[in-house]
Amino acid sequence: MSKYEGLRHVIITPSRDEEDFLPALIDSISHQSILPVEWIIVHHNSNSSSKEIIDEAASKFGWIKSIDIKDNSTRRRGSQIASLVNRGISTSQSEWDFISKIDADMVLPQDYFENILSQFISNERLGIASGSCFLMESGKKITESVSVDHTRGGLKTYRKQCFNEIGGISEVDGWDGIDNILAQMNGWVTKSFTDIQVFHQRRTGSSLGLHKGCFEAGKFSHTMRYHPIFITARSIHRMLRKPLITGGISMLIGYFYGVIIRQPAMPNKAAISFLREKQKARLFSPRRKNTD
Repeated sequence: MSKYEGLRHVIITPSRDEEDFLPALIDSISHQSILPVEWIIVHHNSNSSSKEIIDEAASKFGWIKSIDIKDNSTRRRGSQIASLVNRGISTSQSEWDFISKIDADMVLPQDYFENILSQFISNERLGIASGSCFLMESGKKITESVSVDHTRGGLKTYRKQCFNEIGGISEVDGWDGIDNILAQMNGWVTKSFTDIQVFHQRRTGSSLGLHKGCFEAGKFSHTMRYHPIFITARSIHRMLRKPLITGGISMLIGYFYGVIIRQPAMPNKAAISFLREKQKARLFSPRRKNTD
């Protein structure tokens, strides 16, 4: 009997005008060695081309469903994405053991979910997991590095027990860092597996432009109340990647913009203290880890 037999896995994908990326994602998920019981694509204010792609996929595969959301909002990262994912979860007709949030611009290797679910089976304390992302630019493979305990926002898979204990996905900016913190506080392991690699069809945060993406990342860091020294180190580290120098400056400006406008903090004060202690340990550890 396969160790995966009986595992119920649901995928949620928020999508807005992603017609350039959806075909490759759909092809990669439809060829997974372990298929989901349900894949819900949340179609948010998208154009007709995207809808046609999604509808065609749903007609081929009974486990693909879509929901349409129409409102007056402009495209945003952060809380808007969290809200769309929660809308998708709320419409699921399936009982699930694991749920994944997969972005529309990812291309998964055929054994992606087989490998991710294998990690959950091997470690019963693994609460949230993701693979790692790489880009292809000018024929070169570029890894989008993050710290090992930070699961990628575009690739997250949650164990149901962990998901329930952290209260699900918080509809706030910085949700994809907050969930890691809350899980760790509850004794769960969160991990990004560097050997499970996924092709990212565009750079993280570039859907709104790289500079704006960096600015918003800085604002989100202030919502989570990053330690000022840590966000400064992270911004300097960001300067080494495209857009060189200016990306890191934009991140730091975003953080202090949050300070100036008195942007509300995430409500869990214990989580803020926990995060800052981790950041101080990382900053002053003899073997300093990635500050992303």
